[in-house]
Amino acid sequence: MSDPAALLGLAVVALVGYGIGSISSGYLVGKIYRNVDLRTVGSGSTGATNTFRTLGRGAGLLVAVFDVLKGALAVLFAQLLFSVDGDARHLAEALAAVAAVAGHCWPPLLQGRGGRGVATGFGALLFVATPAWASAVAFFAIALAITRMVSVGSLASVIGALLGYLLFTATGWLSFSWATLAFIVIGGSIVYVRHLPNIQRILRGAEPRIGARP
Repeated sequence: MSDPAALLGLAVVALVGYGIGSISSGYLVGKIYRNVDLRTVGSGSTGATNTFRTLGRGAGLLVAVFDVLKGALAVLFAQLLFSVDGDARHLAEALAAVAAVAGHCWPPLLQGRGGRGVATGFGALLFVATPAWASAVAFFAIALAITRMVSVGSLASVIGALLGYLLFTATGWLSFSWATLAFIVIGGSIVYVRHLPNIQRILRGAEPRIGARP
């Protein structure tokens, strides 16, 4: 792509996506709700799961909704800027989505200490490839029901998104885009990197389960 206007638009999309993603709803809710810095309690994450465990169900749900909205808004902005469907729009969506997930995980105003990127990724995927989003949600729900570990559900959702996208493009439900696939792979890789401490606890049998007594 050599069009200067399109390149500038992609740069704007990436910057706006990162900016939206870096707004830490978990940090804000924690401070407003109980004057708690989520980075200093529990897992140290500013995501919905740590909020739920630290501040309760209502606060956790609020953070989850806001985090999903961040991913969705980043992609919607890209779609507004690149209104004509085509390769440029798919690339803009993917850039916005990856940037939003990265911003959520490594917010500059919080010294790069953010969340795990799952909810923001869900919000982005919903508007990038809706059928793949449905398969990601299904994998999350099944893995969570079986293991009662949010982290396992989150990791399974990445696999569900990738398999779902490949399946739906192979069967014609979705048109294939390398940019969309790149978002799923890169965004999913970020989620896995952010879950490395959880993976280590899972292997040790020390990962917390929903409903388990402390």
